[in-house]
Amino acid sequence: MKTFISVLIIALLSVTLARASFANDREHHHGQQQAVVTAEYSCPMHPEVTGNKGDSCPKCGMFLEKPQQAGYHCPMHPEVTGKKGDSCPKCGMNLEPVAGQKHHHH
Repeated sequence: MKTFISVLIIALLSVTLARASFANDREHHHGQQQAVVTAEYSCPMHPEVTGNKGDSCPKCGMFLEKPQQAGYHCPMHPEVTGKKGDSCPKCGMNLEPVAGQKHHHH
């Protein structure tokens, strides 16, 4: 009987710890996703690196810059912007013109 109670207590503790860890993990990832979307500055060489004014890119050390008016964006990841001929670093798709903007073909 003592063994059964010990196993039961260990099982309940394991389930409780697993649920707490899962809830904390979901909350942490939600905050990261929100930060990426709301960041105003990005690295000119690594547009996936975003942050605030005065921050620098951990990959190349360049200061983050305020993005220019986007002419092109990824159809699958609209937060990824660039110029004609660029491709999305997340999925590799070619960037397409932002709706509502006219682009001249040479």
